[in-house]
Amino acid sequence: MKILAVKDATGVMEPLPGFVTTRTDGSDGARSLKVTGVKTKNNQSGYNLVKNENTLIFDNEEYIIKTHRERTYRKGVGVEVTAIHRIFDDLMNNYIYEEKTGTLRLDAMLSFALAGSGYTFEIDTTDLPISVRVENFGWNNSLALFRDILEKFGAEFDYRGKKIYVAKKFGIQRDDSFLRYKFNVKDPQKEIDTSSFSTYIRGYGKKDEKGNYLFVEYKSPLAEFYGIKHADPVKDERYTDKESLLAAMKKQLNDSMDISLTFTAIELKSMGLSDIKKGDYVWCVIEPFDLNVQLRAVSREDYSDESKSPTFTFGSIAKKASDIIASFNTTKKAVDKVIDTSTGKIKDSAINMNGIATKAELQSHISNTVVHITAEERATWNAASNSLDNLDSITWATPILKNGWVQYPDQSWNYPIQYGKDFVGTVYLRGAISSGTIGNAIPAFTLPVGYRPPFPYLFIGVSSVSPDGIPQYFRGVVTPSGDVCIENSSSAELSNQFIGIYTQFKAV
Repeated sequence: MKILAVKDATGVMEPLPGFVTTRTDGSDGARSLKVTGVKTKNNQSGYNLVKNENTLIFDNEEYIIKTHRERTYRKGVGVEVTAIHRIFDDLMNNYIYEEKTGTLRLDAMLSFALAGSGYTFEIDTTDLPISVRVENFGWNNSLALFRDILEKFGAEFDYRGKKIYVAKKFGIQRDDSFLRYKFNVKDPQKEIDTSSFSTYIRGYGKKDEKGNYLFVEYKSPLAEFYGIKHADPVKDERYTDKESLLAAMKKQLNDSMDISLTFTAIELKSMGLSDIKKGDYVWCVIEPFDLNVQLRAVSREDYSDESKSPTFTFGSIAKKASDIIASFNTTKKAVDKVIDTSTGKIKDSAINMNGIATKAELQSHISNTVVHITAEERATWNAASNSLDNLDSITWATPILKNGWVQYPDQSWNYPIQYGKDFVGTVYLRGAISSGTIGNAIPAFTLPVGYRPPFPYLFIGVSSVSPDGIPQYFRGVVTPSGDVCIENSSSAELSNQFIGIYTQFKAV
């Protein structure tokens, strides 16, 4: 049993016996804890320290509590909290007050972005670009700059303690073993993600002498099957010819579908796969459709109860447009072998007598409306989809300001405070406010249901310029209950004269 403890800001540390911990090591490098427990005589000292911004210590790593929910039971009280790994909190709260422009090497950009954070780094340069061109890189927190660096260089990262490791890829190729996805595997979880799926994109390059943009549009071959689904346009005046602009557009367009499978470590061992680590690649045969693909272990979840088997999520199979189109015909042929199209029933001849699946199991799978949509559901979705001219369209609304906050007075009226949400669930906040009360749990305004994040969303923005002309900043938070609070400002004299809120997040 791994030990869980809690530590407050003064360094007082207490164990948390009886608490249940789930640790997630996610696909984007994020590690987090979900911890639940009931207050008892054995843990009451530690229980009283389980509060926001205190530190949980699990398996010799520190996590900062970000959400806290307490509830009463018939025989006492309990708590449920989530916490993020300390590295993300540290980097988010370290700000870089300068910028760089030019062609920079990876090590130089990392040194710049992590300056003052207390973190060091080590780079495996294999298959990574030597340098990239950047414009106005800086004036942001270290975490945002670090993420930007990874995207620019196409790199991944890992970390232990105060050291960050950067490489093209982590993990190994497991060519000796095959993961076989069969219908008779014990309750595997299968997910197909099209949330960022698009089939159409526009590009705008450099303006000509008449003020007209270089314009290119591209429609994926998948538009014939799924209709026009708009992606964010590429708008960059560095592109002066259609070929380079089109290449950038195709790179940005996500006309692929992501598939992921989740198994427990016990199930993997039974299939001949042991000692799997996050980042490893394995070959997967998905039956009965003869789909042979290479999957990657993109996330791992383990538990304080070591008798409970860890789970691994393998994915994603990024099926590009050409592969998906080709699969329409091959899948139809495979289905025709299994399904009697005149009755809709499973053919007896399709059943593998060696135990791939029984007829009843396969029929149950096909009839499962949780994983298969009905014709009526498809019609409803198509009607909703076809009614949208643009997935990026946003309807803006004005919130009701409170606690002394007012719309920032500006004669040009360039800063109206507004919120809105696009079709895929991204909430946008924009505008400027003034004169209200700054502090924790003191909302400037409250977002309605449907416009709220699943976890507290922290952001940094521009605030009033100090009397000596130095730019200032503030830290804000959007809570799961929709409260938008300005927690503090670096400007002591004019802290609330101008608060510019320009941020976005995914709503629940």
